[in-house]
Amino acid sequence: QRASNLNSPLQPGMEKTDKKTEEKDSNSEMAVTRVMKALSSNILLTGKVVKGFQRGSKLLGWPTANLDPKAFHGKVDHLEEGVYFGYAKIESDEKVYKTALSIGWNPQFKNKEKTVEAYLVNEFPEDFYDEEMKLMICGHVRAQAKFNSLDSLKDAIRADVDATVKILDTKPYFDLREADFFKK
Repeated sequence: QRASNLNSPLQPGMEKTDKKTEEKDSNSEMAVTRVMKALSSNILLTGKVVKGFQRGSKLLGWPTANLDPKAFHGKVDHLEEGVYFGYAKIESDEKVYKTALSIGWNPQFKNKEKTVEAYLVNEFPEDFYDEEMKLMICGHVRAQAKFNSLDSLKDAIRADVDATVKILDTKPYFDLREADFFKK
């Protein structure tokens, strides 16, 4: 489902590049370039949180909520595999959280399944599997990359989350957390 342009920071056909950073890391197979670019319209997804590969919190220190593939099948195929920014809400919680998302096959781990994994910027006391999650995808951060070490991947994720928090604190994104989509 796509949001109407009333909820989008840009009109169709417009493209805004808010910030570009490039990090050359000797531990990465490629330079990581972050271009904070709004989507032409926000993408809205709703589905259950399912168990993933159990790497987010245990291996990487970044717990993610994996969206049930049925919720995004055919809805994100047009997006480049990569890291995105947006907002998320869990059904048992009234708050809308800033979110960094990974969409794709995660080249670091050579996944055989496409995933949509959301890191909600908050520390939750427990998991929320089987709860409904609403995701609003607002923009693209960077392409997915394969790193030579887990430490390099962790550093990249930290920078992705920092960039996500920073851009979502600006207009026009800040007000999107109040969208009707999260109130239904």
